[in-house]
Amino acid sequence: MATSRIRFLLAVVLTGLASGLIGGLTSELSHFLEACAFGVPFSPSTTGVGTVAMWRRLTAPIVGALIAGLTWWWLRPLPSGSITSVRQAVDSPARLRPVETIVDALAQLVVVGSGSSLGREAAPRQMAALAAQGLSDTFRVDPATRRVVLASAAGAGLASVYNVPVAGALYALELTVRPNLRTKRGWGQVAIAVVISALSTVTAWLFNHGRPIYRSPAATVTSSGLGWVVLVVATSTVAGAGMGLLFRETKRRVPLTSRLWWTVPLGSAGVTAIAVAAPQVVGNGQVIINLVLAHPVAPASLAILLVGKILATTVALRSGAAGGLLTPSLSAGALVGALVAVLAGIDAPSQVAMMVIVGAGCVLSMTQRAPLFAAAFALELARPGMIGVPVVLVAVVLGWVGSVLVSRRPHGRIGRAPGNTSDPR
Repeated sequence: MATSRIRFLLAVVLTGLASGLIGGLTSELSHFLEACAFGVPFSPSTTGVGTVAMWRRLTAPIVGALIAGLTWWWLRPLPSGSITSVRQAVDSPARLRPVETIVDALAQLVVVGSGSSLGREAAPRQMAALAAQGLSDTFRVDPATRRVVLASAAGAGLASVYNVPVAGALYALELTVRPNLRTKRGWGQVAIAVVISALSTVTAWLFNHGRPIYRSPAATVTSSGLGWVVLVVATSTVAGAGMGLLFRETKRRVPLTSRLWWTVPLGSAGVTAIAVAAPQVVGNGQVIINLVLAHPVAPASLAILLVGKILATTVALRSGAAGGLLTPSLSAGALVGALVAVLAGIDAPSQVAMMVIVGAGCVLSMTQRAPLFAAAFALELARPGMIGVPVVLVAVVLGWVGSVLVSRRPHGRIGRAPGNTSDPR
C-alpha cells in the first residue's frame, strides 16, 4: 500500500513539473516562430502584423501553412481521419503515440506562429498529456487514476502557457473529469487536478516569471454601469452561442487528408487577405485583447475586427488546420464588450476593462460550454482586481444559466460539457 502511494505521488508531482516545462518551452518556441515569420513576435503587440513589411505579411503565412499542411497530409490517416486525441486517450483505452502527437503539436505551433487565426493552447495540452501517459505507465498508476492524471496534465499544459493555475484545474475538472463532489473520490480528483496545475504553473515561472498575459487596469463598475454590463452579458452570450454552433459545423467539414497540403495554405491565404484590412486578426487573439484593454477603438473598427476574427477563425478551421479555440473565443467576446462600452459612451479605462473581460468570459463559456472555467480563465489572464472577480464570475454564470433557460434544452449542469467545441487534441 505504501509503495503504491509513493508511486502515485511521484506520478502526480512529476506530471506537474513536466507539464510546466512543456508549457514554458512551448511559449518560447511560439515567440521564436513568430519572430522567424515576421521579424518580431507579434502576439504581445496591439498592432498585430500591421507594422511588418508587406512581403512578410503575404508570404510567411503561406509558407508556414504549407509546412503544416504537408505535415498533416503525411501524418493523418486517410481518407479524413485524425490522430489520437487527448480526449480519446482519457476516455478510452486509446493511447497517444509519441511521434504523431509531438509532430502534430509542432505543426500547430507553426501554423499559428505564421499568422493563422487559431489558438496555440492545444499543442502544450497534448504534449503534457503525452508526458503524463508515460509517467503513469512508469509508475504503474491504476486506470482510473491514470484518466485523471492525463486530463489534469492537459489542463496543466494550458495553465503553464497562460499562467492560469485555477483555470487549468477547472479545464480538466469541468470539461473532462467531471468529479462527483458528494464523494471522497471526487474530492481526490479535484486535489490531483489542483496539485498538477499549480506545480505546472510555478515551474513555468522559470520562463514567464509569473507575469500575467494581459495588462489590464483595475476593473470597476458603477451603479449606472451595471445595466450596460447586463447588456454585455446578453449580447456576448448570444454571440458565443452562435460562434459555438458555427465552429462545430465547420469542424465537421474538414477536407480529406489527401487535400490538406493545399487546403491549409489556401485557408492561410484567406486569413492573410482578411489581415490586410485588419492586421490584428492574425494569431490566437492576444493582439486584439491587448488592443481593447490599452486604447479606445472606434466602433467601426471594433465591428470590423469582430467580423474579421470570427471569419478568419472559421476559414482556418475549414481549411483543415488544427489549433485551439479558447483565445479566439476570448478575443471575440472582448470585442463585443468593448463595442457595447463605446456605444454606451463609456470611456473610463477601468469600466471598459470590466466590460471587455465580462464579454470575453461569456463568449468563452458558450463556445466551450464550461462557465466556471471560462470565468476563471478570463480573470486570471487579465487580473482585473478584487472588484472584477465577483462581477465577472456572476456575469458569466448568469449568462450561462440564462442561455440554458431560454433554449429549453438540457445543455447539462455546470460541470458537464456536451458538444465541446475545443480542439479534441
